[in-house]
Amino acid sequence: MMCVRIARYSVAAAALLACPISSAWAADRLYYPYVSPGEFEVEYFGSRSVDGDSGKDNEQKQQLSLGYGVTDYWATEVYGKFKKEPRQDLTFDAWEWENIFQLTQHGEYWVDAGASIAYEWTPQDNRADTLEARLNLAKDIEQTSHVLNIIAEKDVGAGPKAALESTVLWSSRYRYDSAFEPGFEISSDFGELKNSGSFNDQQHYIGPAAYGKVPLGGGAGKFKYRVGYLFGISDAASSGQAVAQMEYEMPLN
Repeated sequence: MMCVRIARYSVAAAALLACPISSAWAADRLYYPYVSPGEFEVEYFGSRSVDGDSGKDNEQKQQLSLGYGVTDYWATEVYGKFKKEPRQDLTFDAWEWENIFQLTQHGEYWVDAGASIAYEWTPQDNRADTLEARLNLAKDIEQTSHVLNIIAEKDVGAGPKAALESTVLWSSRYRYDSAFEPGFEISSDFGELKNSGSFNDQQHYIGPAAYGKVPLGGGAGKFKYRVGYLFGISDAASSGQAVAQMEYEMPLN
């Protein structure tokens, strides 16, 4: 029965990504401000744009990572990242090394806080590397949970460099059942802050999402998922973005 439930969630995520998706990169991984010590993690994140304009349609991110909770406040992850531009093939894009820090205990203060720092190496000669810093906040209010990610990115190293860029992700969900928590997300990519322009020059999305956690039993860990479809609400955004984030987590001690 447990395997059937996991299969259903995986099929739902695959169906979302099979939809035809823009040169809008607002869809991103969602981070919680918590670290699980001694836990090994395999994670997949994918997004795909949907738009009637072929110059915005079928842009993809595909990312795979391995991570480990080193202490009760520090986890580290390594990503392999692939991307697809509209009208082009899926290609390897970059390696990323990320360190995640839990800054407060759950419920210790009015809001739970964490942060992460990531460095992205690209094999492409015509692209700079990227340094990313992220503030991760979470708050439970009765039967609802809310997460805010504030992201800043800066190109470093050799190659052409963009100015400081920023993205904000918001997630709210109702804890109906641990295996199914319906909610919604807002994603705003402001681009280069010094050239961000008006609302319609930026990439803004909002739409429904679902989250869940399924224990596998017998000490085998748990499966977690996040799937959603976000509608573009600004001119620069694609008509839609399908997103899927799936994790397998297993304690090693």
